[in-house]
Amino acid sequence: MAQIDLGKLKFTWKGTWSTASAYEVDDVVYHSGSSYICIADAANTTDSPEQNSTNWTVMMRGVNYVGTWSSSTMYYRGDIVLYNSNAYIMDSDSVSPLSGTNYTPGTTASANHWKVISTGTAGTYTTAGDIEYRDNDGTNSRLAIGPLQSNLVVENNPKETFPAGTTVIYEQVQLPGATPATNGKSAYLFKDDHPTAANASYTVTVAASKFVIGGVSQQALALKTGSTYTFDVSDATNASHVLAFNARTGASNTTFDFETGAVADGVVRSGTPGQAGATVTWTVPHLGFLVYEYYCTQHSGMGAAITWTSSTKIAGRLLHNDAHPTIDITRGSQYTFTFPSATGMTYSVKDPNASNYSTAGTNGRVTAGVTPDSVSGGGTIAIVADSNTPAALRIRDEGMSADEINVTLNNMFFKPVWSGGNKSLNHEHRQPSDTHYNNITYNTYANHDINNYTESLLPQLDYLKKSGRGFRYGTCKLGYRQNGVISDRHYTFWGNMYHNSSQGYYYGGAIGTGGNSYNGTNDRPWNSTWRCPKFWTEALAGNSDYAHFLTDTEGNDLGYLDVNGDVVVDKPRLKQVHRGNKTAYYLYENGIVTFAGYGGYGGEGFGKTNTQYYEVAVTFHDENTTLLSGTSYPKIKQFDFSNAHLGDNGHESYFSMYALDTDGNMYSMGYNGYGQLGINSTSSNYYFRKIPSSNFNNEKVIYICTSGYYYTTTYCITETGKMFAWGRNNRGQCLLGNTTQFNTPQEVTGVAGSDLLNKKVIHIEAMNDGNDIGKVFVLTDEGKLYYGGYMQDYGIYTGYYDSTNTTNQTLPKLLTNSSTLWNSDNQKVVYFVTNNTRYSTIYIITDGGTTGLPQKVYATGGNSRGQQGTGTHYNNPTGSSSMGTGNWFGAEIMFRDRGQDWNNQTNNNMINEVYGNWESFQTGGTNAGKLKIGKIVKIFPAAHSSENYNRCVLLDEFGKLYWTGQWDYDMEGNLERNNSNDFNYGLITAAKGYSSGGTSGSNPENDTGRNAYFMQVNNLPGKCIDFSHTGGTYSENGWNVVTDSGTIYVGGYDGWEQTGFAQGSQHGFWRYQWILGGQA
Repeated sequence: MAQIDLGKLKFTWKGTWSTASAYEVDDVVYHSGSSYICIADAANTTDSPEQNSTNWTVMMRGVNYVGTWSSSTMYYRGDIVLYNSNAYIMDSDSVSPLSGTNYTPGTTASANHWKVISTGTAGTYTTAGDIEYRDNDGTNSRLAIGPLQSNLVVENNPKETFPAGTTVIYEQVQLPGATPATNGKSAYLFKDDHPTAANASYTVTVAASKFVIGGVSQQALALKTGSTYTFDVSDATNASHVLAFNARTGASNTTFDFETGAVADGVVRSGTPGQAGATVTWTVPHLGFLVYEYYCTQHSGMGAAITWTSSTKIAGRLLHNDAHPTIDITRGSQYTFTFPSATGMTYSVKDPNASNYSTAGTNGRVTAGVTPDSVSGGGTIAIVADSNTPAALRIRDEGMSADEINVTLNNMFFKPVWSGGNKSLNHEHRQPSDTHYNNITYNTYANHDINNYTESLLPQLDYLKKSGRGFRYGTCKLGYRQNGVISDRHYTFWGNMYHNSSQGYYYGGAIGTGGNSYNGTNDRPWNSTWRCPKFWTEALAGNSDYAHFLTDTEGNDLGYLDVNGDVVVDKPRLKQVHRGNKTAYYLYENGIVTFAGYGGYGGEGFGKTNTQYYEVAVTFHDENTTLLSGTSYPKIKQFDFSNAHLGDNGHESYFSMYALDTDGNMYSMGYNGYGQLGINSTSSNYYFRKIPSSNFNNEKVIYICTSGYYYTTTYCITETGKMFAWGRNNRGQCLLGNTTQFNTPQEVTGVAGSDLLNKKVIHIEAMNDGNDIGKVFVLTDEGKLYYGGYMQDYGIYTGYYDSTNTTNQTLPKLLTNSSTLWNSDNQKVVYFVTNNTRYSTIYIITDGGTTGLPQKVYATGGNSRGQQGTGTHYNNPTGSSSMGTGNWFGAEIMFRDRGQDWNNQTNNNMINEVYGNWESFQTGGTNAGKLKIGKIVKIFPAAHSSENYNRCVLLDEFGKLYWTGQWDYDMEGNLERNNSNDFNYGLITAAKGYSSGGTSGSNPENDTGRNAYFMQVNNLPGKCIDFSHTGGTYSENGWNVVTDSGTIYVGGYDGWEQTGFAQGSQHGFWRYQWILGGQA
């Protein structure tokens, strides 16, 4: 008979676990998809088996569908959730969610915890034609069907925690509870977007053991980060009380005194509380939002709550034992990190996987794609990761503190989007791709290159990223009586191709012929045509020697080949065109440069002076004129052409060319009569030849510019902000304290006694009119603007007043009235442009300083046609004794509306006009609601050599245009009731207290074509994306506008068919009639 050993029957099945039941050893229960065995007697409790490892251990793991992921729910191994239409399973030990986001499924931080088991589509298909695509976070996303006649195009879809080009602020706080305390040091990142400043002062007293602020006991405060608050604690009742600020990272987290925890707290204490003059002044840093109350350090219950309007937090841990935050960035894009000077520490970017990595000291520093590799005592580090930058980075201080930010590098992702369609007006024909015009690195027009090359020295404000510091060439025209647009992979152009009656230079357009017209007409568009370089075909065929041309200038793959290595795109996109009237250079996205036209000064760069009717590749050479080929063939990221400045027909010969490669090497070629090539000679050189790096203290060059014409002065900025100059110096325009000509680069920022000594330069704009009168304007990272070179009439055309009327200013001079205008209220100049002529007008945008405004806009210099737009008279100031304060030496620009010019008036007198500066039209301003004006994002001055009939156009953030100055052809036809053909500037009448000036008596309404205020253009059929002046002299003025639909509008003078409009010269805007590309 069989026998059973009852001692071996160990397990007792109890079914589903219940909070109401008690359990004994060896009881087995089911809970949340898994089975558990009791290992120690357990009383009834709310602690479930997975939470109670003392009494239970898992017997068999199962899965448990929990539903949609929630940041407030605790998850355990085997839990399945839905998030962003994907299914995830928890694959780690139990984790308590932190602030709801630290373990979000699908993020880098949660990769070790959540594993995707099924992907779905975000949203649902709702319309026939919807598309599903893979997003950059690995999830599937829905793209709704686009509008009728739209095109499906591919756009960048970078995986990044914050947008490229954004300047982020790194701040440090010591969180409580860590042992040692330094382990609590934690890094926070913020966008540099403090709310509009609301500085305030408060009187503090004490009554009934409570702080009384502004007469209210325990007054709750609503504050703003970035603002300064002064608390007057001099009243005697404050004796023995210390006003302070309590902080915490969450409502349930440990509190800490903000001054103790924050490394840069912004609090300044003066005097003794209760005694005369005692104050607590708090300039609130980004971290200030952690403060939740003011309090007394000596007595409890005295304070009250503080609420915040704050900047945008990007990353930061909440508890000292949390994981350090991780951010995503994309290779090839720029991300800038600013470290406060108050930290007093050295910060660097390190490779945590480097063999010599250490948290302390310099070991593991990354230099590839990081500029500079470290900062001490505050400063800025820019990361533009290239192919040599490690995939994982760590930003941290080198003094063993625990604050750090982990960085994951991603290659560029892409996504499909719909473009065009019914966003265009019904009558508009789409022209170039509108996505082309939203890319900062691609110019819309020839000679419109902007300086966004000095971001590593000082990041530009976010809203000006697409505008840079200003233009390279000043007056940005498209050639003498010429017109055109850069359309994807070609330069498409029309108008005058022979530049004067005796010379035929059509071949400067690279269309394959050299006549003075093409098929008898010039108003049709013709594409530039390139002869495919052999090294480019080899790159596409897999030749590793030229593989670097398959990426852009930042090392990003450009998608020319598919995954199988087959050619998808056989021509790179055209980024920039630099052209005069008979010579042109074309810069492509992968660093290839081509040339077409008159080659009398080197052309292709290999020692010949051949003329080319097609685009041909430019060659480059080292210091010894040895050809650079294979892996040494440079990728060019920046180009300058001395004849691209004004678009006029004078002094076209004797030109020179300059290029800058991705390694910071500078090359020069062409006419060299004044030593402008920097090769220690005045002999012209027809090889595109490298300038020795030793001439720049072996630093990388990051920006180049020239003064134009053949009296060329050449300038550059290096990676540390040093400025160099060489070449023509007859007016002291090299800023070296003399008028000596220099054939090699000389450091301007190293001149003893100069206002630029040891300064950091971030922008230069130079000019040399046809009369050999060079001058230069220089912007430093302090936001100050300097001038040097030629002067006349006490400086009225420079913005710098000199009572002695010294002709040559050989050292830099701070512009007159800087301290009372663009540098008042702690303002810094962030953008400036000037027309490149003898009669210069300078336009300035500032950061607003402590005014509470995001910007202020000014003008100074020439004003003979009201082109400053400052509302002041245009008569020349007279009398040297008063000129220093004359209205040509700076004022805020002014705007006006049109009044009621379309009612039953019988003359041109405008009534109910609204006048004011930019601020007055903003919310809360005196003119609010009268005219909507956005932040000004680009300024387009125009001039012609030796003329003072100048004009200017502004572009605001909403795509609106504003115009002022001399216009013989008007962007708004028939503006006046009398249908006059010109834009009468009757905007500064004697009745309003301004001098009428002019040439037609006391009624300035009859003064032809001038305007002293900026007026909004209202008849442009679309949002302006970009603008260009066209034409030669003032009487031939015209314009070219591209709207957000990609439609081109032209207008103005049409001599030599420069508008391409068959009906001749026209006021207003006329859609360009031809489809771009006149030949296959």
